[in-house]
Amino acid sequence: MERLRIAGAVCLAFLIAVAASSTFATSTRPLGATPGSVAIEAGSGSFTVTLPMEVGTHPVTVHYHRARSHGPSDPILQVLPGMGRNSDDYRDAWIAAAEAFDLLVLAPRFAEDDYPGVAAYNLAGMIGQGADTRTFDDIVVRDDPEAWLFAGLDRIFDATVAATGSQRSHYDVFGHSAGGQFVHRLVLFAPDARVDRAVAANAGWYTAVTPNARFPYGLAGAPISQRQLAMAFSRDLMVLLGGRDDGTESGGGLRQTPEAEAQGAHRLARGRFFYATAMAVAAGDGHTFNWSMRVVPGVGHSYTAMSEAAARYLYGGAD
Repeated sequence: MERLRIAGAVCLAFLIAVAASSTFATSTRPLGATPGSVAIEAGSGSFTVTLPMEVGTHPVTVHYHRARSHGPSDPILQVLPGMGRNSDDYRDAWIAAAEAFDLLVLAPRFAEDDYPGVAAYNLAGMIGQGADTRTFDDIVVRDDPEAWLFAGLDRIFDATVAATGSQRSHYDVFGHSAGGQFVHRLVLFAPDARVDRAVAANAGWYTAVTPNARFPYGLAGAPISQRQLAMAFSRDLMVLLGGRDDGTESGGGLRQTPEAEAQGAHRLARGRFFYATAMAVAAGDGHTFNWSMRVVPGVGHSYTAMSEAAARYLYGGAD
């Protein structure tokens, strides 16, 4: 009954959001240099931020939806889209949940022209752009974490806090498909990121927590210490998988290399492999393990359905 009540609340909020959309503020504005100089008003819109030179000087468009009842103490969620980089569509998939749970949703668009391919987005710029991402032979890991794209999320959060007067010190993050790859690597390799809860949904392949597979498929040669790995295990990461994301339906591109296929034949299997491997390593090393895994029945590679499920788990009290 509780799940039905939560689902009903989200559906009702969606209908209300659609019916009232004409009353929402819609804006496209730059964030100025003066903190608080731009208000992110209730409703949907976008703003731009320019990230520091370390992570690229290209302006990043952030599509947002701020619930009408969102206040200074209410959650802020960042949403990372798949390889289509269609952050406006992903933002729209969260409007109903935003209104139901008083959220401010931020969906940054790291444009393909500015952040091209797997190296710049899925791997968050951890490796040089000249790498052959078909084989990952002879890759060079950039040794400055401030040059990785993970740092951009904190910058976007800071700009949002300055613009809204939010009292939040941390944000939640949801990533789907390529965005799910970004998110689980953020948990592993960005220990200082101000992330509270993270959801990696329907990722196509993973940086598995194994020392015998070379980076980026595993931790051999990866820029991570045992202390940092223990910190990653202690964070709140949910591996969210579609029960039908098992190769029976099309959607997204699935990496077919020997290293990726060693993780499983499809996304569902690879997500289970990633989670089970991490749990075994954490137990063997005596680390606290705060990760979880959930499979959403009847759902394939759908970012809308996975967004709804993530909202229920994060904010609706679903088990």
